[in-house]
Amino acid sequence: MKQTTLHRTETNVSRILAKSGSLSFMMNVAGVGLAVLMQLVLARLLGVVSYGYYAFVMTVITFVAFPANLGFDTAIVRFVSSYEADQLWGEVRGLLRRANQLTLLVSLVLMGISGVVIYVMYGNGQGELYYTFLTGLLIIPLMATATLRQSSLLALKQVLVAQLPEKVLRPVFCIVILYAYTVIFHVKAGAFEAMIIFVGSMLLSYLFGAWVLNRKLTPHTRDYPHRFQTKHWLSESLTLMVNSGMYLILGQLSVVMIGMMHGTSESGIFSAAVRIATMVSFAITSINMIAAPMISESYARGDLKQMQKVCTLSGRSGFAFAGLVFLTILLLGQWILGLFGEEFKAGTTALILLSLSHLVHSYCGQSGTVMTMTGQQRASSRILMISTVLNVAFNLLLIPGLGMIGAALANLLSTAFCYFSMMFKVKQSMQIVTGVWMPGRIGSKS
Repeated sequence: MKQTTLHRTETNVSRILAKSGSLSFMMNVAGVGLAVLMQLVLARLLGVVSYGYYAFVMTVITFVAFPANLGFDTAIVRFVSSYEADQLWGEVRGLLRRANQLTLLVSLVLMGISGVVIYVMYGNGQGELYYTFLTGLLIIPLMATATLRQSSLLALKQVLVAQLPEKVLRPVFCIVILYAYTVIFHVKAGAFEAMIIFVGSMLLSYLFGAWVLNRKLTPHTRDYPHRFQTKHWLSESLTLMVNSGMYLILGQLSVVMIGMMHGTSESGIFSAAVRIATMVSFAITSINMIAAPMISESYARGDLKQMQKVCTLSGRSGFAFAGLVFLTILLLGQWILGLFGEEFKAGTTALILLSLSHLVHSYCGQSGTVMTMTGQQRASSRILMISTVLNVAFNLLLIPGLGMIGAALANLLSTAFCYFSMMFKVKQSMQIVTGVWMPGRIGSKS
């Protein structure tokens, strides 16, 4: 009987991961394809100089925007999943309202501070870069609140509609409007015009996403008053925010540092390589959206055998796909970059190194997710902090002499340290194996 129950549990895990993971995977395939297409259209229509401005500003704004939601994007996935299971809809309403209130407040503060800094740094010339930066500030509240909405829908297991606005609608709106502006009306677009169009596309996709969330939540929550646990939520979310920030630094800091040390044109080329390289690990990222709540639920029940099953199935599936994409980039990387423009072929070596970083990430599987979903975020923070320091140090050491290749090497070294450290930490503390085909056994929860 016990054997039958175990087999049934494993079958259920496999079925859920296969069904929901496939939906998330397909959505991310479409999303990555559209994202790359959008960058290709931008690079072609703007030219390497204006595209460099645009990519540089977008990367900086992404850094500025990340603390705006105070880590509530990750906290919502954790808390709403458990609240839904216990039918605590008042807590769900309270969490989402408080998260959006605080996020909007912090976003406005960040916009004000950033506006002053931008004026001091670029206001004298008041050229294309300056006006692109000012327009980009409008992205901060839209990006921050959109992540909260996406996390809410993911926690409710609404995988498709959670990702549809950002993965599909936003790039489609941006491509269509930009194409109409430049081709149909025969007007040359620069970074400033492209940023206005992107902000408009974000607004349209945001409104659609907010409408969907309201339709999904209202039937469950309308009869429940708001219940708040602000202090508890903030305590958890701020730790998660620090971790998310360091993940962001590991992935994007090199783009900013190249822009500051080698110019925005090279930063634009490197940014294109960064976006293409993310295709290597996007399968593990897609599956993670399904695996994260399952890992959290398994840990809460003390069912480490199911957690191991989730990690094994998701890790091997993600790495298999990552290997295929890596080989494709290895063979066709220069041609892919050439689609952006002849100048972008200079980023081929950097692209291969960046892709290798994502292959390492995929090999280590759900190591970071396991730490986050099992209350080990402080240990995760220590690893991320060391990795971030290494990333900055390697960038400062390698970019001056090697440019994009140096930045890609810095990314590879710090990423490898980060994910291998997390993988071994999870194995040591929980006897859970997240690495692909790594020997191990399942122990008890520590």
